Amino acid sequence: MKLSLFPEDQLSESSKTTVWIALITVSSVLFSLGFACATPFAALAAVAGSKMTRVNGLALVAASWLANQAVGYLVLDYPRTPDSFGWGIAIGAGALLATVAAHELNRLALRPIVNTVAAFAVAFVVYQAALYSATAVLPSGGGFALSVILYVGKINVLGFAALLAVYHLAVAAGLMTAPTKPAHA
Repeated sequence: MKLSLFPEDQLSESSKTTVWIALITVSSVLFSLGFACATPFAALAAVAGSKMTRVNGLALVAASWLANQAVGYLVLDYPRTPDSFGWGIAIGAGALLATVAAHELNRLALRPIVNTVAAFAVAFVVYQAALYSATAVLPSGGGFALSVILYVGKINVLGFAALLAVYHLAVAAGLMTAPTKPAHA
């Protein structure tokens, strides 16, 4: 069922993608305000990697990361230290790597639900592995205790469900076009 808010010819695909990226970036600001360091970047990477082209997915994740960092340093008063900046870079790099991993997994062209769930699992593992690898040069402060990983996992599962719901609403409203096959570009 399509409940398009926009006539088919009113917005170009490029305009729709720009609006979608802006919408999700605003959502990431809300996630950042609510969860600070536990923003569900793996969930965002999974949706971007499995529902968008590689370039657009990476643009969405990069814009969301920039918004997260702006909220962190300008609103939440993150410390302005080399370690803090290093973790910000590690988070951004991990989110981008997770997006690429989700996108590549999506190329397997399994059933859509299998691809989507597998993209989330892969994105979460890649994101956490990227962050863990950063502990070789950055202090972790207990950030990889099982309780912390479970908390971050829970936030990502909830974020993933919310982002998928927003994605499907965007498709129903005509803001996004659901891919007929995995997005490869």
